[in-house]
Amino acid sequence: MPPLDLARVALSVLGYSSRDVETRTGKVRFIESARDGSLPTIVLLHGLGARGADYLPLLQRVRKHARVIAPDMPGHGASETPRDFDIAKCIDGMCEALDQVIDDRAIVFGNSLGGYTALRFALASPHRVRGLFLASPAGGPSTPEEKEAWLSVLRVESHADAVRFMETVLHAPGPLKHVLAWNVRRRFGTPALHALFDDADNAIPFTPEELAKVTAPIHLLWGQSERLLPPSHFAFFKRNLPNATIERPEGQGHSPPLDDVNDVARRLLHFARHA
Repeated sequence: MPPLDLARVALSVLGYSSRDVETRTGKVRFIESARDGSLPTIVLLHGLGARGADYLPLLQRVRKHARVIAPDMPGHGASETPRDFDIAKCIDGMCEALDQVIDDRAIVFGNSLGGYTALRFALASPHRVRGLFLASPAGGPSTPEEKEAWLSVLRVESHADAVRFMETVLHAPGPLKHVLAWNVRRRFGTPALHALFDDADNAIPFTPEELAKVTAPIHLLWGQSERLLPPSHFAFFKRNLPNATIERPEGQGHSPPLDDVNDVARRLLHFARHA
């Protein structure tokens, strides 16, 4: 049985359902919990090279309080990769799918590329978004030197590159970094991911004018151990995100749910209760 099918079976045993949503960019796979708890729906949007099932530890901690949705973005996991795949199709396909699945005003969590997508979705469909919880979102303007620095980390072609990636995005990857690096190299070697890297120059950063139009309350989480995105990106979002509460926790890097899932779940649930 393929690994993704095994993941689907495991999630089913834990009580999650999965479904495919048709979009103009192909099918988008969603993992979904039951409608438990009193909080609004919580959507978890992953970063580059990840998939919805990677959020299982966070899903397990949040599902008692809310319906939780975790999609595989186009070109990732079990979602389809459209022809001539690029960043615009990835974002557009995800936003189109979310429009079909969200039937109330949701709390949208997004990390990295997922944070960029969450902001784009909030701008396109503000009536679907009750609040945004952003962890190191992508989308800040970069100098050519800054762009080359973070792109060089994402170009994973060897085991050493994958280890370097883990050491960059996690606060303290520990002895398991070589095991995790094997999976990173496998995922980042797909044609879909290479297409996104090749399209990096066409990724449109946010402008202050765009961000000023976001009406939903925002929680910005930017760990003290962030080493992938440059400090200028944090300064840009701090300066331009409206209605934002900002936290800079210690012991968390570019992917906070992988560093301290209990802390992230606590902060996310607190935000969901008060947004």
